[in-house]
Amino acid sequence: MATFNLAIGTGHTHFEISDPCFLSALQPKAISAQTSPQSIALQALENPVASEQFDVIFKDTKNLAIVVPDKTRNSGASLFLPILLGRIRDLGVLESKVRIILANGTHVGHSAEQIERIVGSEIAQRIQVIDHDCHDTDSLTRLGETKSGTPIFINRNILEADKVLVAGTAIHHYFAGFGGGPKMLNPGCAGYETISKNHALTIDPQSGWLHPGCRSGEIDSNPVQIDIADSLRFIPAHFLFETILSDSAQIVAAFAGNLMAAHRRACEMVDALYKVRITEKADLVIVSCGGYPKDINFIQAHKSLHNAFYAVKEGGVILALAECREGVGSQTFLEWFDCKDDELFRENLRRNYKVNGTTALALKMKTRSVKIVFVSSLP
Repeated sequence: MATFNLAIGTGHTHFEISDPCFLSALQPKAISAQTSPQSIALQALENPVASEQFDVIFKDTKNLAIVVPDKTRNSGASLFLPILLGRIRDLGVLESKVRIILANGTHVGHSAEQIERIVGSEIAQRIQVIDHDCHDTDSLTRLGETKSGTPIFINRNILEADKVLVAGTAIHHYFAGFGGGPKMLNPGCAGYETISKNHALTIDPQSGWLHPGCRSGEIDSNPVQIDIADSLRFIPAHFLFETILSDSAQIVAAFAGNLMAAHRRACEMVDALYKVRITEKADLVIVSCGGYPKDINFIQAHKSLHNAFYAVKEGGVILALAECREGVGSQTFLEWFDCKDDELFRENLRRNYKVNGTTALALKMKTRSVKIVFVSSLP
């Protein structure tokens, strides 16, 4: 008898599967930190990738912007921010000249309690934390246009800083290839029009389905990542600090240095830890998102559904565990399903793309070939 204990929200669900029915368990490689998060962070800072040393870059800083992930991405920020701010303080930079920007993208903002949970209560009281709002046009500046025609609107606080430190975590992303790195700036600190135009590149103009390059772990042929990389010629980014977390949210590694070069190194490690080869597809796949905050809402939980879809036979079943304590996660998501005709659905996406249309399309594609049973707190 195979036994399992899968996370849902902040709790767990225990169950058993009889041996004749059990095919395999797909899970990341077991890894644990060999030292403390503080030591991991310091080692990364002392060995930057394709970059000058941290102290050289930030020694004459007058105004610093630090970009960190929002509540949907556990990065260990409350552990590494005191280290980064300590180094900044030692260089003579006043904390009154430091701003922390939460890279919300199109996600909803945060309560004071949520901000404290992300950055730590002490830092939240000492440092100004800015909740990026992609719809607040007064806080955005237009910088130009990418080769794909994406207008680049970026949070003005990024541009007003003379130094920008991006600090987050590298993870797989179901259509952008990887999260973290440049995604922290665009879409993380971008305007809605920028994000919408970029995400619309997920739709293949010929088929109307997902572009074949928009898949987890893919960068070089991914139109979304190519567009994001092109946008960086407009957006300042002086240094990256990026963690790798275990499936138990423990910091096990970190990379620092040049934004793109250090992020590539981090992505290689994410692949090494989290990419799993599937030798045979199953009739039933049971999947957990990994608990809160990965299952904070349906939009985030869909990423685990997407991974599970690779492992299930056509006509099979996915049983997904996801609490979704904050609901669906988007006001625009469900309205896509008012359109029952697939061809009209895809045509609407091509002509009038809105953010989360990609998630709606990806979900509709899955439901055409498998049954999905969703265990959650959603009505």
